[in-house]
Amino acid sequence: NHWSQLLRLDQDDVKATNATSEERKGTGMLTAKEVRVILDKYIEREELGKNAPPGSIDLDGALTDVLYGKKKQTDTIPDRISLKDLAPLYTSKHLPAYGLVEMPGSKIVQLSKGNPPKVEIEVSRRQSNKFVTRVRGLEHYSIDPSYFCKDVTKRLAVSGTVDNDPASSGRAALRKGHVELVFGANIVDELEALLTGDESLSSHGGVKNSDYSIPIKVIDVSLKKGVPARKRAGGAGKKKK
Repeated sequence: NHWSQLLRLDQDDVKATNATSEERKGTGMLTAKEVRVILDKYIEREELGKNAPPGSIDLDGALTDVLYGKKKQTDTIPDRISLKDLAPLYTSKHLPAYGLVEMPGSKIVQLSKGNPPKVEIEVSRRQSNKFVTRVRGLEHYSIDPSYFCKDVTKRLAVSGTVDNDPASSGRAALRKGHVELVFGANIVDELEALLTGDESLSSHGGVKNSDYSIPIKVIDVSLKKGVPARKRAGGAGKKKK
């Protein structure tokens, strides 16, 4: 892009020509570590830390443009920045991208620009004061929804069905080829534990020895009106009316 030329960066570094995985070579899709290495090389080449206190660098014109762009005259642009603040700021200037990795073996099966797709978990309350948990988006991570539904019902002893057309009952339409799972209980903690393979997220014995492993960050939890807030640390779902 424009600012990689502005900084006169090594194009092999920028394009990930020497990436450790064959799938990423030449794609320009960099890991956070690779981005930091490129930044460190620039700092060293331009000697930006030569006259700055330890843990800081002096900003030159090119790096200032990359970090702050065209600011208003009233905005204050620093001449110096700590390395602690620099790294995340510089990384944020890159366009997001993600890779889907098949485990075991860490084989990259998909590389895409943008943010990774979400697995959506929604919990709502029925008039009978019972709860319903809905899940969609498993297909993004090569999880067979029908198999997962059967696995969950067996592990957690709850009812579960596959809904091919939730739009017919007034819910948001699904992507082509996707389905929505419907479980007859509030099992949001258990689903997170199963999907991530992290048994610490639930005390239920049924989540042990999970066959799944997706990042917790791609799970989007929504608690509808009337659903109790989650009690465990870091488990606050997004509340909706």
